[in-house]
Amino acid sequence: MKVADLKLFIKVVELSSFTAAANALDLPRANVSRRIGELEQSLGAQLFHRTTRSLSLTNNGEAYYENLQKALTMLDAANEQVGNNTNEVRGRIKLGLLPETDELVRPILFDFHDQYPHVELDIRNINNGFHDMFQQGLDIAFHGGALFDSDIVARKLLTLDRCLVASPSYLKTHGVPETLEQLTEHKCVCFRWPNGDVDNVWHFQEQSVQLNPKLISNNIGFIKNATILDRGITFMPKLLVQRELESGSLVQLLSQYSVTEESGWLLYPQPKTLSQASRLLIEHLIQEISKLG
Repeated sequence: MKVADLKLFIKVVELSSFTAAANALDLPRANVSRRIGELEQSLGAQLFHRTTRSLSLTNNGEAYYENLQKALTMLDAANEQVGNNTNEVRGRIKLGLLPETDELVRPILFDFHDQYPHVELDIRNINNGFHDMFQQGLDIAFHGGALFDSDIVARKLLTLDRCLVASPSYLKTHGVPETLEQLTEHKCVCFRWPNGDVDNVWHFQEQSVQLNPKLISNNIGFIKNATILDRGITFMPKLLVQRELESGSLVQLLSQYSVTEESGWLLYPQPKTLSQASRLLIEHLIQEISKLG
């Protein structure tokens, strides 16, 4: 009986799916099913009720899960203690990055990697921290916008102030809007949220304005580049276009209006389940990203 198979069982229970566990652990689904079957055979007990549409624990499975959680927690703590005594941080961290955070976070991650070269960083692109945390089996994930009721810990990283921007060439051709209402007369480039909704109502403290965009993307990088290439006006966190504003490739518009605040978050499981490497990376990210605001 291997510890890896016991941890696989825990992951299947947490995700209530062989397929989700396979995706989270980067394993073929058949591998997961086979190993759980072998575990049941070695125990001489059925752990799961299986149907074509659902997966649930048997009574034996529930008791085994509860006891196994305690045992594996103690095992991980013992292993971590030995690691601490060697003064060498090791381990693997699966980190979920939103596409728009890559450019900002990359140097911070490289700095961490230089400090802890024996830590394996496995970086994944995600769309929604809460959803992808479980689907991809992430240790840490970035998230923007509203929080959801969950056992996941959410630490605020920074406040994201949005701003309206356009290229000088676009403004020369189409004119500079002087009021929020005039935005409806312009080409606008809008973001599509992970849930499928289009961000075509731009909110300000004074009022909101609804747009009818002809260019929409769920990729912030595409939206920024399209705006630089004269495709219209967009509304995005100022932090993500600060370099373009300083270089003059983008111009901020209607800065007299106050935007509603949005927040960026760092998500991770309850602290008792975190490895030493994950805890160090979380603190490093929080400390360094706070300097960007």
